[in-house]
Amino acid sequence: MTCSSGQGEKTPQLLGQIDYFTPRDVVVRYQSGSLTSLLLTMLIAAAYLCVPARADNRVALVIGNSTYRNVTRLDNPKNDAKLMAETLRGLGFTLAGGSAQIDLDKAAFDDILQQYSNLLVGADVALFYYAGHGVQVRGSNYLVPVNANPVREADVLFQMVDTALILAAMEGSGTKLNIVILDACRNNPFGGRGLRSAAGGLAQMQAPEGTLISYATQPGNVALDGTGGHSPYTKALAQTIRKPGLGIFDTFNQVGVAVMQATGNAQQPWVSTSPIKESFQFATSGAQVPAAPSPSAATSEAAQVWGTIQNTTSIAVLQTFVDRFSDTLYGSMGRARLEELKKYQAATANPPATDRNPVSATSHVDMPGAYEPNMDRAGITIAEQNLPGPDARLCQSLCINEPRCTAWVYRAPEGRTDGRPHCWLRNNVIRRPGDNATISGDVQR
Repeated sequence: MTCSSGQGEKTPQLLGQIDYFTPRDVVVRYQSGSLTSLLLTMLIAAAYLCVPARADNRVALVIGNSTYRNVTRLDNPKNDAKLMAETLRGLGFTLAGGSAQIDLDKAAFDDILQQYSNLLVGADVALFYYAGHGVQVRGSNYLVPVNANPVREADVLFQMVDTALILAAMEGSGTKLNIVILDACRNNPFGGRGLRSAAGGLAQMQAPEGTLISYATQPGNVALDGTGGHSPYTKALAQTIRKPGLGIFDTFNQVGVAVMQATGNAQQPWVSTSPIKESFQFATSGAQVPAAPSPSAATSEAAQVWGTIQNTTSIAVLQTFVDRFSDTLYGSMGRARLEELKKYQAATANPPATDRNPVSATSHVDMPGAYEPNMDRAGITIAEQNLPGPDARLCQSLCINEPRCTAWVYRAPEGRTDGRPHCWLRNNVIRRPGDNATISGDVQR
């Protein structure tokens, strides 16, 4: 602990009269000669000297939207938001609404933004975190409430939240530092609805004075929802901001490096900032770093049950698991497995009409859409499984029926050590040469 005081400052009458004190010494004139008075006087003087400086007032709003009603649901944003909320709380942030705000419709979104704006008055540091769907329309970025359902471009203005409003609220509050974190650069879910001016990813925003904006990926690019319960960006962020003594620019640089390593350079976070006058550390040097949020009893129970049923092919078992543990990471994994199993069963129950002449790695006639023999698609694997027969069209069909899949890779039995045809569903892919046991193709979204 560092003790400090202005030299020569007078103090109130204590047990003994203190004439003056400095950080080096205290001169005491006794009213009584007792040793007890001496010791008490020294303790009180030390306490006066060592009162710590007032900590900065930190306010955060954390939102995670997963359960969309009219477009593709996302598995991880609600988990990401809960992780960030607990991490920020442990680092001294006051949370708008008291906790992570999950699955907000437009009315709830507007309400919590009003509460957040009120909390910012008198704050030193303002932080806004959002995970979920986000879209770019005519160069502006919009965050998507769970009930948004635009059918024309004008609907965006009334059904979504313009990020410019959040920046304006921060800028007008008088805070010293503003941090905006957007893990919202996933695929535009409204691409087929006539939003002609919508573009991929988010647009780069100009950071007002004293503001840092962190994107999960480069402007205009698409970020990954991630596997294992959290997006690669939020997982790296929650770990990095707990490191004591790390400045704000070093913090987000380390987050970027960690995400690039975790995604094989498929995703590169981006920062937009204006000059920041004062230094800032999420976890100050010498501070007691909060422990990472521990799993709840429900999560521990879910982990144990998931270990026994994760490979089941029973839809009923998986549905029961999802109903019981819907709010846990393992519930999200079970839900994804359940959807995958339903689509697989539907595809195998209704095979392509030309199945009487199965397609092999060297025979690929009558396949619709873009595909290439002897070519692989490397990227993020969403799902993979053995197929019931050596037919590349089954793999293609699974990809078509999986909204997150943008490419598929089929491996013929002769190219597998187990002698069984295999299928990978992927996104964020790059083309690379394969061999004559491989067929791959793209699905346009």
